[in-house]
Amino acid sequence: MATGLYSENIQIEKAKLQEFIQNKGEWAVLIPGYLHHEFPNEQNMIWVFKGDFGIIQKAVKVELKDKESNLNKVMFDLVGLSDPINGDGYFEITQDQDGTCQLVGNLTMKASGFLAGMMNPILEKFVPQLVEQLVQEMAVKASI
Repeated sequence: MATGLYSENIQIEKAKLQEFIQNKGEWAVLIPGYLHHEFPNEQNMIWVFKGDFGIIQKAVKVELKDKESNLNKVMFDLVGLSDPINGDGYFEITQDQDGTCQLVGNLTMKASGFLAGMMNPILEKFVPQLVEQLVQEMAVKASI
């Protein structure tokens, strides 16, 4: 199972960052290799991005299904629509005593089926990089 965890400190009002992570349309476009996204309903988002898996580059289509969320945390399950890749993740806001906000991103993905033996080692490298780049981009965009 591939896991990526990354956090970024941001000088921003907590309320502004809370609003940002709740609006999936704002950060969906920031994933590396973004192609498009859509909202089949209020809770779910279909996300399509080009994944660079070393020797293979391909479009990956996943559905983010909201789990529980509050102002400081957005949790979701991932269901692979183009490939048998599933997982879960979250974005969370914490605040230090000095007022600095921290945006934490976590994503876990696991391939199953025929190609799992080949895909899971690739995901081990891909997922941490994806989470780091996405959280960094989210921090920049939220601060604007």
